Parts: sequence; structure tokens; C-alpha cells
Amino acid sequence: MDFLFEFSSSTALALLGALILDRWLGEPQSWHPLIWFGNWANYCRRTWQVSLSASPVLQRLNGVMAWSLAVLPCAMVLTLILWMLPSWLEWLLGAVVLYFTIGWQSLREHAIAIAKPLHDQDLTTAREAVGRIVSRDTSQLDETQIAKASMESVLENGSDAVFAPIFWFLVLGPFGAILYRLSNTLDAMWGYKKPDLLHFGWCAARIDDVLNFIPARLVVLTYALFGRGKRALHCAWYQGRGWKSPNAGPVMAAGAGALQVSLGGTAIYFGEAQQRPTLGEGPDPKAGDLDRAVELVDKGVYLWALLILVLI
Repeated sequence: MDFLFEFSSSTALALLGALILDRWLGEPQSWHPLIWFGNWANYCRRTWQVSLSASPVLQRLNGVMAWSLAVLPCAMVLTLILWMLPSWLEWLLGAVVLYFTIGWQSLREHAIAIAKPLHDQDLTTAREAVGRIVSRDTSQLDETQIAKASMESVLENGSDAVFAPIFWFLVLGPFGAILYRLSNTLDAMWGYKKPDLLHFGWCAARIDDVLNFIPARLVVLTYALFGRGKRALHCAWYQGRGWKSPNAGPVMAAGAGALQVSLGGTAIYFGEAQQRPTLGEGPDPKAGDLDRAVELVDKGVYLWALLILVLI
């Protein structure tokens, strides 16, 4: 297997196989490789993180070392194993690797677990379900706030967990998909601006920003195609830039604009209220709008798959 996949029928077949596996099997829970990687990442953090009294520069340097130790050996070893296997297995192995790096069905299942009780006005169950996919305090959320939190997560993770791994798989083959997924996982673990991670997690956050930059802009265009296109692009450009994440902001703003709802506003993170910019235009979302957000991601996946099958 080539280190970098050539654009060929094998690439398209691998993508199709991965999407079918993901929809059929969903995300493995107890034996997913990312669980093992998380344990390895925790070891790297314990080994390399220095005291908060150390200089910010030293904390960042150690964060770079921890990121490199956590990600690069795993990505290189897995790629080497794939490279050593017979070429006729290229598409099948590519499909398996990509399957383990995308979370399309998992995203859908989490959203459905929120939408169903929300439709039934069972806010307690809906709060518990949304608490599994967002880092904010969900214990006091009302229907609108639950819908907002879940829609923001669906739109953002549509980019992070589905489209970005596919993009890097197309660009760099299995190595690209693995590199992206491990980097994105470390951002989720270390990328918070809390005192203990502000400098140590700087490298993980910045690398994730870089790897998501192009895919996020493609997702903006994708969301715009299946909704109010001009409004989606307007919101992504003028509202997304004011968001704390340079990639999540445009993606969520485009999705909100395409679906004609308003997201953002006040949210509580780690006990502190944060006033976030408004994203999108229109009324506050309801349960049905969460269903529409899932459909938006689904349509985007179908479009990407079709284009890849046709063009490669």
C-alpha cells in the first residue's frame, strides 16, 4: 500500500465501505481503538506535563513533546503495518481504517437520543442525553436551550467527526485519517482553556485548528447547498469569525443560516456563564430543528460520497 493513497477506484471503494460499515455497525463502545489511545494520551500527559508554576514557554514545549509522542508513533506504526500488507487489500484496509476514524452513525444516534425525549417533552431525559455530547452544564436547560446545544454539537461534529476525516483520507490516505482523528481526540482532551491546560494543551488545539481549516470551509459550502445558501454563507462569513473557534464558528453559523434558526447565546461551561455571539438568523430552534440538522449532515455525506464516486 502506498504511503499516500492515489486517487483511484480503491479510494472510492474504501470510502463507500467505511460509510456502510459505520451505518451498519455504528461506533464500537468497549473496544474502540480510541479508548486505548486515550489511555496512552493520559500517560503522555502525566509524563510530560510540568508544574503550572513553570514558564508558559516550557509548558507549551512540553505540550508539543507530549502531542508528538502520543500521535506520531501511533500513526506511523499503523501506516507501516498497512504498507506491509498485500496491495489487493488496499481498499478493504482503507475502509476499516476510515470506519474507525469517522463517527457519522454515532453522531446520528446521539442526536436521536436527544430529539426523541425532546419531542415528548421529557426534558430530564433530554438533558441527560445532551450532557453526553457537550461540555456545558445541562442540568437546568429548557427546551430551546437543549435544542440549541444539541444542534450546535451536531453541526460542529458533522465537520469534525465525519467530513474532516474523509477529507484527510482523500488527501493522505489512511495516515491522514489516523493523524486527523488522533489530533482531534487530543484537542478534545487537552484543548480547553482551563488553567492546567491553557499552555500545555496549546499545541493540541492549534494543530487541530490547522487540520480542520480547509475541511470546515468545505462543510460551510456543503451546508449552504442544502438550505438557504446565500444566508448560510453570509452568516458563516460575518458571524463565524467572532466565534472562539476559527473553524466551529463558520460551520455552525452556516448550518444555522441554512436552517434559518438562531444558535449561540449564553451557555455555562465549568461553572462560568459565557456570552457567545449569535449564529444564524431566525427563531430559536425546537425539537424538529434538531431533526433537520441531522438531515443536513446526512445530505452532505451523500453528496460527498457521490462526488467522490463520480470524480475519482
